Amino acid sequence: MITTLPDPAEWQTLKADEEALEKFLLAFRDAAVQLNFVEQYYKYKWEDKSFGMDEHTWLKYVGAYKNLVRIEGPDPNPVVIRSLVGRTKLAGTQVIDANHILELIGSKVSNINGVQTVDDETLRIIHEQIQELSDIGEDIKANMLREFVDTELVQGNLESDINFDDAFDNWKLSKLKVDVGSLADKWGLCREWLLKSVNSFVLSKPTTIPYIDEITKSVDYEKASDKSAGNKLKHIMTMTTVLPDSIMELKLKYE
Repeated sequence: MITTLPDPAEWQTLKADEEALEKFLLAFRDAAVQLNFVEQYYKYKWEDKSFGMDEHTWLKYVGAYKNLVRIEGPDPNPVVIRSLVGRTKLAGTQVIDANHILELIGSKVSNINGVQTVDDETLRIIHEQIQELSDIGEDIKANMLREFVDTELVQGNLESDINFDDAFDNWKLSKLKVDVGSLADKWGLCREWLLKSVNSFVLSKPTTIPYIDEITKSVDYEKASDKSAGNKLKHIMTMTTVLPDSIMELKLKYE
């Protein structure tokens, strides 16, 4: 596995190389199966020397796998991966996840002239933890958090009378509405029904589109920005084929 991806933090380099990507996915699955087998022994304990790496590095390989599989779509050969909850610690005590980072930022912000702000050292720590979140398999959430911190907090766009996590949720919702609007305009769909569909979409059921009947009935071919299908019937057929992937992409980005 290590030979297919020497540094798990560099997982994005595999996205442009299908052969290298497949080699890593296969090698990781084999390693995960072996680890799952070893963990069945009641005396199981992680040993850096025996396993060839420390546990934190293994968790980064798990993260790389999760990030890559999430990009490529549902894993055709799923493997059992131990939950990271309680395993990835910050300063030996705190689990790193999106909620923890939001709580940390909220506790560290200062209010200056009615605006939320953080000092340089706190910002450095925040960015380190966001990168760690990406490394353990939550790259999409990490990118969203990083963008919010850099464009809203650092730029002084957050008023002091709103909780940081509420501000983040409001910001995500506003961005989601913009993206939903762009997708709706492309196909000539009702924005409200499409937004309801995205919010109700279940990732484990990627081919099931909530409110698909209402969405289809709302199609206004003349208002669609993309009329490449040539007529309304073909337009709807094309739309229903590609819409699941588009909605999944939005769901993954804003969940």
